[in-house]
Amino acid sequence: MTPLEAWISITKNLEGKTIELPTIPKIKKIPVWFSATTNGDIIIIDKATSHEPSSKLSTPRILNYNTFQKVFPLYLRREKGESVSSEVTAITVNQVYYFSLIKHFSFV
Repeated sequence: MTPLEAWISITKNLEGKTIELPTIPKIKKIPVWFSATTNGDIIIIDKATSHEPSSKLSTPRILNYNTFQKVFPLYLRREKGESVSSEVTAITVNQVYYFSLIKHFSFV
C-alpha cells in the first residue's frame, strides 16, 4: 500500500463522521483516546468525548497528507520492530495520531 492509498483509505473511513480511536503505544502504557474527522483534505484530531482516558488537547490538531507521506514509511518500520521515535518526532509531534489512524484504517 502506498502512502496515498493509505491516506485515501483513512479519509474515506472518516468521511461524514467523527470516530474515536485509541493510540497504539509500543510500551506498556495505557492508550489515550482521541476523536478524528475529515473535511476531505485534512484530518482534524480532538479530545475524545465518549472514551477515557481522553487526550488532553487544548485545541484541535490538523493532520495533512504532506506530513502523512513522511510518517507512513516510519510506521511500517515501527511495525517491524525498529525504533523510529527520534526520526518521526523530527517530522511531527502528532505521530501518535498518525500511527493510530494508519493502524485502524489503512489495512497495511
